[in-house]
Amino acid sequence: MAMKAEQPYTVQNEALEPFKGLRETCVDMSNLKTVGRQRFLNGSVTILQDLDSDNFKFQVELFSSPQGDGQYKQLPMGVPMTRVCDGFKDLYTKIVQPSLKQGENTNFPFITDEGLCPLPAGEYYIKTVEFDTDTWPNQIPRGVLKAVLTFFKNEVSVGGTVMKMKIEDRQ
Repeated sequence: MAMKAEQPYTVQNEALEPFKGLRETCVDMSNLKTVGRQRFLNGSVTILQDLDSDNFKFQVELFSSPQGDGQYKQLPMGVPMTRVCDGFKDLYTKIVQPSLKQGENTNFPFITDEGLCPLPAGEYYIKTVEFDTDTWPNQIPRGVLKAVLTFFKNEVSVGGTVMKMKIEDRQ
């Protein structure tokens, strides 16, 4: 049995900057905030249409500001444009889902190995979530990491958020 290694870094949510879609917004993250001294994620995400893989995709672009001074360089890693159901099955389940406990800190459906398609429309709460980073890569640049999550419908942006996280060596 593989032991989960504690990461050599700590992650603190710094800011969330949701944005609307170009013509319509299908994924509304404007009610998601960082709260408290611990900077937990709190609030809700509204999915306004069932997200199927025929029409919906998402991407994650990553940028690093080693000094935390707002000077960002795009990183070669990230998630290229990916069909929603494939991405949630392959990536969400490994990166985000370990931090969420159905019925405890979210009502978002638990995604099994088989996946879930389409992702159902609805309002999903997230309550005082701190990321469980055990499944994250060991090599993450220190400083401020900016992740730009954008959802697309037929190749046009339909909403997303910019998340900034402070990455520091574990003391």
